[in-house]
Amino acid sequence: MFYPLAAGLAVFGTFAIVRDWARWRDVFHPTIFCVPQLLFLYVAYPIHGLAIDEYEFLSRAGYWDELTKFQLIANVMSTAVILGIWWGSRHTRVDSRPIIEQNVAAIFALALLFGAAGLAAWLIGIANVGGFVAAYGRAYGGGWDDSGYVREASQFGFVAVPLLILSRRKTGMRWYHWLLALAFLLPLLVQGFLGARRGPTFLAITCVAASYILTFRPRIPFALVVSGGGAIGTLLLWLVANRSAIYLGSQKELQGSVSRMLENWGGNEYLFSSAIVRYVTETGEPFYGLRILAHMLGRIVPLSIWPTKYADVCAAFGLDIDLTQDAGIPIDRIDAVTGWQVAVGAAPGIVGDFWMEFGMFAPLVAFALGTFYGRFWRRSRSDPRIQPAYAMLAALSIYIFTQTIEAWLFRALLFGIPALVFLTVVAIRRHPARSKAQLQPWHLHSLSPARAMRP
Repeated sequence: MFYPLAAGLAVFGTFAIVRDWARWRDVFHPTIFCVPQLLFLYVAYPIHGLAIDEYEFLSRAGYWDELTKFQLIANVMSTAVILGIWWGSRHTRVDSRPIIEQNVAAIFALALLFGAAGLAAWLIGIANVGGFVAAYGRAYGGGWDDSGYVREASQFGFVAVPLLILSRRKTGMRWYHWLLALAFLLPLLVQGFLGARRGPTFLAITCVAASYILTFRPRIPFALVVSGGGAIGTLLLWLVANRSAIYLGSQKELQGSVSRMLENWGGNEYLFSSAIVRYVTETGEPFYGLRILAHMLGRIVPLSIWPTKYADVCAAFGLDIDLTQDAGIPIDRIDAVTGWQVAVGAAPGIVGDFWMEFGMFAPLVAFALGTFYGRFWRRSRSDPRIQPAYAMLAALSIYIFTQTIEAWLFRALLFGIPALVFLTVVAIRRHPARSKAQLQPWHLHSLSPARAMRP
């Protein structure tokens, strides 16, 4: 039954992509960037593993019965995400509201502020480890600071670029604006390509593409969307496969292939997810949201002020886990159930992490996630103030689908909320309503009639 289930998910996922592209022609509709990640993780990944070494893959997955049970859960979870997207992006009436004009100067100034702060934090981290060569002269390198806030602030270019592009909505981007955007994204790009990290690489590429497309709405052929997405996915896998050979002064050949990277059984997201589901099924011990709540509460206070914060928060919630290791996932207990050792730093992906956190309620949470993305996308089409935050959420999708809830949620709160609050409260100029005909979604006034009529 495994192969029919995998084929069923492939067919339904492909149908969802084609359906939503035909209906919206929007590169950053949630279906277009979410579903391919699901199809890679829960269709292509296991089929490739079975084709390469069926015995090894099956022995780690618990053989055909357990593999089929997990694939059924993966199908249900993936379907829940897609249905949630459809529900959230369904047509809803847009309330009439007074004309609102962007305060372009304020948006541009905020972009400069975030960009400068990100560059400063990145340079501080590099200085702390002895300079650029010391930071990136080793595999998986980078700067460091004892403060988690400083480490995360180095990625503030991720906030600056969507704001910068939005500020040029009426006048367009000039070459010096693109140069500025490149400077803001330099910490992410260097960390991604010299540090061989797929997260920062995906964030940098996607936030630029999403911000530009959401703001200026260019027509993009579907073939270009598919080929571009495939190229980005291949690049990310290639970086991980050659991580040990990518650093300043490296004499190693970049021979790591994408297929070899997919054969890392101990770090395989599909197998890790299946191991978590087996563990939770046998022990009946999901966290029901407490692990994520404890992690978020612990993140707020700097470690220098509260050194034992994670242990204290876990004790307060009665959690027998270590939040400083593997996002609190009890790897040793999972290993005992499955009989094989999960690789250090492995990520469970959406199915495993949601099942660990919510158990049988995981499909409902997956549906809520899809609804959230769908609703946010719908709002971004009628209110440009939402577009920078939505562009960031589109880029951050790689964390929720391939890594953990905590990795996605913390960054969504840290990066998305400041931009959203500023744009909805500060960076606007209000004008009194002039006539009923003018009480339309405010971004349509800057578009030509032909572009305004696009779905």
